[in-house]
Amino acid sequence: MARAVLDDPERMKALDPRGVLDLVLRSGETLREGYRLGQEVDLDPGPGADHVLVLGMGGSGIGGDLLRSLAYELAPIPVTVVKEYAPPRWVGARTLVFACSYSGNTEETIAAYDACGRARALRVAITSGGELARRAEADGVPLVRIPPGFPPRAALGYLFGPMLAVLERWGILPSQRAEVEEAASVMEELAREWGPDRPEAGNPTKQLARSLAGRFPVVYACSPFTAAVAQRWKTQLNENGKVYAVWNVFPELNHNETVGWTLAGQPDGLLHVVVLRDAADPPRLVQRLRITRDVALQKAAGYHEVMSRGRGGLSRLFSLILFGDLVSVYLAYLNGVDPYPVAVIDEVKERLEREG
Repeated sequence: MARAVLDDPERMKALDPRGVLDLVLRSGETLREGYRLGQEVDLDPGPGADHVLVLGMGGSGIGGDLLRSLAYELAPIPVTVVKEYAPPRWVGARTLVFACSYSGNTEETIAAYDACGRARALRVAITSGGELARRAEADGVPLVRIPPGFPPRAALGYLFGPMLAVLERWGILPSQRAEVEEAASVMEELAREWGPDRPEAGNPTKQLARSLAGRFPVVYACSPFTAAVAQRWKTQLNENGKVYAVWNVFPELNHNETVGWTLAGQPDGLLHVVVLRDAADPPRLVQRLRITRDVALQKAAGYHEVMSRGRGGLSRLFSLILFGDLVSVYLAYLNGVDPYPVAVIDEVKERLEREG
């Protein structure tokens, strides 16, 4: 009898010739290294900042969403994320701007970076090279040069870690050294626990991928703290698994999306709900989740809860990210596709370039 694909190393390797799974398994290492690069960049804190702005798209931008979640209760100033060509009009000389583009050639981020420069903002560039690196060097802007050769979605630690270190050095966040080390160690441990060598029968990431095969994933965060992680799950399922997926967060979804489960005859039988849980989820939101499951989500084709691991907030966020990243790659294998290419994204970029 043929081995199931998720327990067949040769078949998985054949489907993943550029090693996306291997890159996911290195997530702890990349977070640790990204934080180190941020500690080493030449930086002048200057006059201080009253707002943090993160520019970035797709896999280069999700780090900003995670930073906003982490900083919500830690930072004395707000963190805003911009995923478009133009920054807000309030950007000025006391705005600390992170321009994040893995390739260095993301046109939206470069346009917003230039606009922030005209507004005299305090800028830091995080990139592996390209036009953003060239402009940062020409402008005398601090440049965190991260290793090339990754798809942006697999370089999250390199893109996120430097922002933590810079905010720590500016006194906006408390020291993150212990948090980063714990998160990296937890991810390394979980990579062994959930990695390809652990058979599907005892591997919850492979089991969830199996449950999602042939269905539309609906990813819910039980609290706003994990909202960015739910968004990350959705985008990884899109890019790696090549499937349509949606995400939302409690309590907001109780004020709109819950009603969408009402009518009979909708494709409920194709929807599989995954709820991201955390040990620090507020009791009232856990109560909302329980009631919502009773009154609406029983119509779904499937339902899973995934609990975070670790003690610190960073560990808990990144443990859930690692779980979702692995699920997305395993789902690609079950779908018989290579998780690396993103042909539709490439085609859109090529047509934009041709049409000017």
